[in-house]
Amino acid sequence: MESTSAPATSRIDDLFELTLVDGLPVEVDGKTIRYRSVRLRETGVAHEREAERQAERIVTINSVPRLLVSDAEFSFAMTVQHIEAFRCDGVIIHATAIDRAVVGKLSTHDLGLIEKRVFLITLAAEVRYGNISQAEFDAYVGGTAPAATASPQPEGQAPDVGADSHAAESGPALLTDFAGNDASRKTPRDRG
Repeated sequence: MESTSAPATSRIDDLFELTLVDGLPVEVDGKTIRYRSVRLRETGVAHEREAERQAERIVTINSVPRLLVSDAEFSFAMTVQHIEAFRCDGVIIHATAIDRAVVGKLSTHDLGLIEKRVFLITLAAEVRYGNISQAEFDAYVGGTAPAATASPQPEGQAPDVGADSHAAESGPALLTDFAGNDASRKTPRDRG
């Protein structure tokens, strides 16, 4: 008996529609139904502000309350903001009823699928705004990242960075490079 498998494809028919593997489990009349279809959306400033508010925490450090924002919580809250609806057999859970607790019921695999699709939605917006090319977007969708461009050396303001990258430059000389020659002639008292 021969087994044939369908060829893998990188074509996405609808960027905003995603089928989950495990689905969102919801109890209805004593039975668990799984919402396996999720509709995503682009987000705007209002969604980002809401995600930021959800990620804020007050933490007491040395008896002083501080407002902190967790990057992980912000990322999760932004993913929640991208979800427009869950669907199952014509029944829809709209965005107004979806919060972090609801999305927290997803399997880590399904959440990962949503996060990957949100990344593609963000990249599609970058194509629309002209920040990346369609070819770069297609490379990401196809599973290959486009070739990276050369980035500057992380050595700082030293002259001929790269050629003399092994030679350390002192702090005052580095500041002179950065601020200009006038900075080296002034003392802290002269600067006011």
